[in-house]
Amino acid sequence: MKRLFVDLSLTNQTETGSSVYAWEVCHRLMRQALPLQVLPLTSPFRVLGRSGIHRQLNGILRDLLWRPILAGLEARPDDLFLFTNTFVPRKFWRRQFGVVILDLGAWHDRALLSWRGRLGTRSLPAVLDHAAHIFAISEYTAEDVAQVFAVPRSRITLAPCGLSETFLAPPAPLATINTVPLPARYLLHVGSLEPKKNIPFLLQVFALLRQQTATSTRQTDARSICKLVLTGAESWHDASLRQAIAEHPYSEDILLLGRVAPEDLPALYRQAVALVFPSVLEGFGLPVIEALSQGTPALVQANSSLSQFAPYGATVLNDFQPEGWVGRIREILALETRMPENLKKTVRDTFNWDRTATIIRRTMLDSTT
Repeated sequence: MKRLFVDLSLTNQTETGSSVYAWEVCHRLMRQALPLQVLPLTSPFRVLGRSGIHRQLNGILRDLLWRPILAGLEARPDDLFLFTNTFVPRKFWRRQFGVVILDLGAWHDRALLSWRGRLGTRSLPAVLDHAAHIFAISEYTAEDVAQVFAVPRSRITLAPCGLSETFLAPPAPLATINTVPLPARYLLHVGSLEPKKNIPFLLQVFALLRQQTATSTRQTDARSICKLVLTGAESWHDASLRQAIAEHPYSEDILLLGRVAPEDLPALYRQAVALVFPSVLEGFGLPVIEALSQGTPALVQANSSLSQFAPYGATVLNDFQPEGWVGRIREILALETRMPENLKKTVRDTFNWDRTATIIRRTMLDSTT
C-alpha cells in the first residue's frame, strides 16, 4: 500500500485558516484512506501559545532539529508527501511531493512575515519547480502562481477550502463566548489581527457608523447599539493595533474575544448582524463562506480571491471608502437582512472538505501512475 505523509507543522505554529486547511485535509484524507495509508507528520517543537524566549527557542529548535529530522525520514520509493506550506526540506525535492499554495502575499510583501519566514520564502521557486504537483486554494492564487513563477496553469490543481462539520447543523444560541457576553447586535470580524486584515480601516468604518447612527436617531436603548466583535487566533504583529483599539472613540463597544473554540464559531456567525471582512489580500477567505453558511450577510472588498463570493450572496465593494461600507451596513441593520436559504445551501454544497481531500488524493495518485 502506498503511503502519504502529510506535514502538519502549521498546526503547531498558528490557528489561522492555514492551520484549519492543513488539519481538515489531513483528517479527511485519513478517513478516505484506501488505497493510501495516510500518516501525519507533526513537529514536537510547538510555538503556538508560547511567548518570549520559549517561543523563540522552540522556533529555533524546529528549524535546527525538526526539519533535518523530517528531511532524513526513511522513505520508500513509492512514498508520497504533501506539504501544506512551502517550507519543503531540500532532500524532498528528489521525492514525490505535492505542495499547497495558500497565497503569495508573503512573496509580494515580505513585511507580512517574520524574519524567519522571509528566509523560508527564498526557496519557493525551487519548491515549485521540483513539486510533483501544485495545489492552489482558489483560482486567484492559481493565476498568481502561474504568472509570478511562469508555471504552466495545467500544473496547478484547485483544492479550495471547505466547511467544517460544525457549520452543517443549526447551532444552539450562545449568550457568552470566552466569558464575554455577546451583544444583542454586533458586526463580526474573524481573523488574526495582522496587517493584511486591514483592521484600521474597519475601525474607521465603525466610528463613522456610530457617528451617523447617533446623528440620525435619538434611540438610547443600549440593546439597539450595534457593537463590533473582533475575534481570531494569535498573530505575531498586533501590538500597534491593540493600541489603536484602546484609543478608539467607541472602544467600549469593541469586544476582543481572542481565539474562539471551533464548536462556538457557528453560533457566533449566526447571531451577528454581518461579517465585515475588509482584507486587502486573501488566498481564499474562509470566514466568508462560514458566515454565509449561517445565513449572515458578508461584506468584502473587490480584491484577491474575495470577489469569487459575489455569486454566493456576499456584498463585494469596489473601493475602500468608509461611506460605502457604512451605507451597506445601515441597510442591513434597517432591513434585518439575512441570506436566503437557497444561497446558504449552495455554499454548503459547493465548499466541502471531503471533496477537496478527494481532489488531492486522486491527483497525487495519478501523478505516480
